[in-house]
Amino acid sequence: MTRAYLLGTVRRDANQSALTSPTVGIFTSTAPVGELVSAGQVIGSIEVLAVKYALRVPNGVAGRVMSNVGEGRTRVPVQYGDVLFTLSTASEVGTTASALSRAAGVEAELSFVAPMSGRFYSRPSPTEEAFINEGDTVREGQTVGLLEVMKTFNRLVYQGEALPESAVVRKILPSDGNDVVRGDVILALKPIGGK
Repeated sequence: MTRAYLLGTVRRDANQSALTSPTVGIFTSTAPVGELVSAGQVIGSIEVLAVKYALRVPNGVAGRVMSNVGEGRTRVPVQYGDVLFTLSTASEVGTTASALSRAAGVEAELSFVAPMSGRFYSRPSPTEEAFINEGDTVREGQTVGLLEVMKTFNRLVYQGEALPESAVVRKILPSDGNDVVRGDVILALKPIGGK
């Protein structure tokens, strides 16, 4: 497949871009949700009149795939300008959060990490109290924040095989409204009683 098209780009906001179809055809994705993509990378193909073209990420665009058209189906009919991929530029913020984690010295210590990419919120609404604060004790099953993914709010629940039943919150790394990438540290924790 030597022929290629550049995907179109629509910037939705400071943290999200959409990659659009450059033509009418049958689309196949090769970039699953969660994959980090960058300029020049082939992330799919489009078949036009029995000829297959590679689809490349345009210059100046990079991020993590939040969604793709067809949700895993192959050979999806698309029109010119249809959104094929939604990218989160949270990977840039995630890099900053990871650097913040290292600066805070929490990378090798006990931590609660983001189970998926999205926008972090520490409270149920702007007028309500935060779910948790630094210095609080968190227990298994307790809600510690919300993660907004594609306009859906998901509860972040303190749980995990590597985590103790309860721990003290040393630091909450992302601020309200910050984008995080799967695996970024949300909470730096301290075990209770040396466990």
